[in-house]
Amino acid sequence: MSDILLVITNMPDADAAQRMAQQLIERNVAACVNQLAPCISTYRWQDKIETTREVPLLIKTTASAYAYLEAAIRAAHPYELPEIIAVPVSAGLPAYLAWVTQETNVHSINHAMRASLSPTSGGTTSHSTKPASGQVAGYPPKGESDEASLRESYANHCKE
Repeated sequence: MSDILLVITNMPDADAAQRMAQQLIERNVAACVNQLAPCISTYRWQDKIETTREVPLLIKTTASAYAYLEAAIRAAHPYELPEIIAVPVSAGLPAYLAWVTQETNVHSINHAMRASLSPTSGGTTSHSTKPASGQVAGYPPKGESDEASLRESYANHCKE
């Protein structure tokens, strides 16, 4: 069994998916992010069945980088409760698995996260404006206090 994980999340649209993919690669928390074609998701949220269009992301990372990846996704994701699922990779091309490990080493992550949270960056990420209803894909928007606590959690990962 390898240390590699395939992480799955969904974004509300292609622009948000591309921004997330770019941020994860820039921060070295993912070696590769595949943005798939839009799909239709059906789920129950707050006792109501919702159906919405989403863009899946397949993210390749390592178990040692997972906490950093999860923090980065949560900090930038527009959903209150984003789908973040990690599936262990049991086998793969050894050279590819080694590349994923090399691209997501903790030293690179710490350096990239410090840069992204520097005073000049404001420690924030951007995402598209939410619909007028205040909801994205059936989820209520997360509050500013949630974003601040996630940024703090993300920054604390940098100190490890």
